[in-house]
Amino acid sequence: MFHRTKRLLASLIDAKATPPAWMAAMGAVLGLSLASFFLPGGDDLYRYYIPFAQGCLDCGFVPYYARWILFPLMLLPAYPLAWPLWVIFSLLGFVLVVYKMKINPFLFFLSFPLLGQVWLGQIDVIVCAGIAILVLSKNPYWRGGGIVLALTKPQLSFLAIAVAVFDEDRQNIWKISVAPLFVLAASCLFFGLDWPVRWLGNAMQSLPVHAWRLAGLDTWRWGLFLLPLPFFVRGRETRLLTAILVSVLSTPFFGVYSYLLFLMLGVQWWQVVLSYAWLAAYPWQNENAMRLAWILPVVLLLQVLWQAWRKRN
Repeated sequence: MFHRTKRLLASLIDAKATPPAWMAAMGAVLGLSLASFFLPGGDDLYRYYIPFAQGCLDCGFVPYYARWILFPLMLLPAYPLAWPLWVIFSLLGFVLVVYKMKINPFLFFLSFPLLGQVWLGQIDVIVCAGIAILVLSKNPYWRGGGIVLALTKPQLSFLAIAVAVFDEDRQNIWKISVAPLFVLAASCLFFGLDWPVRWLGNAMQSLPVHAWRLAGLDTWRWGLFLLPLPFFVRGRETRLLTAILVSVLSTPFFGVYSYLLFLMLGVQWWQVVLSYAWLAAYPWQNENAMRLAWILPVVLLLQVLWQAWRKRN
């Protein structure tokens, strides 16, 4: 009995996807989906993204062309059903991403950033899908489509995309550029040539300070010095992971709920535990304790660099 339980626990926390991990993950997905019908969540969905999809371009703080991607939000029923339905859609999207990336689904759905995605009604499932396409697709045109999806939140994906383009075969550069250039041209025709300037100006001036962004607000000034780091790391996958981790630390607009972008590349049990480490300071810091969430990306970045150094030497 003891050995059977030990094997079960080992399969649940294994870095790879195992049948017990998938069963536990589906239980988590079902539980979160049902809970969303009874809890008062979805603040970001109702406050930012649904108004953006309905035409308030200054409401969502995302590039204007993202309205074409988020248009299904207009089809959601009114409060309070919009959030539960979006939770179900997002979780199913994450299930597909996790399945394709072949990582442990139970650990992914157990992580604190995933809970943040669900609670707030965030849209990072689109960005994660874009990164997955960029990593997995052998078709350069599809990889260009992945770039378009990932740029729904460019503050999260800009460095990862730069690294992916850096690693791309030179003869494929124009192929992966087709979709992004087409969307850029279409958006300029539809929203005006100056829409990037208007979008950036509004985001810089009006984006509210959010408890989920406190960690980034504390680290971005020194994190800027790390921006060149991914280009000095060997290995395509290692460079991509390093790029996302550096992005976490070098921009004040990277929320803790978006840490899923590096967890989707390979989540381990200790990363899940560390994603909750900031709660140790909650009794006297309340939600401001979330500013300590940077511990996870810093520790993971140090591990990645240490492993890269060992391989080189």
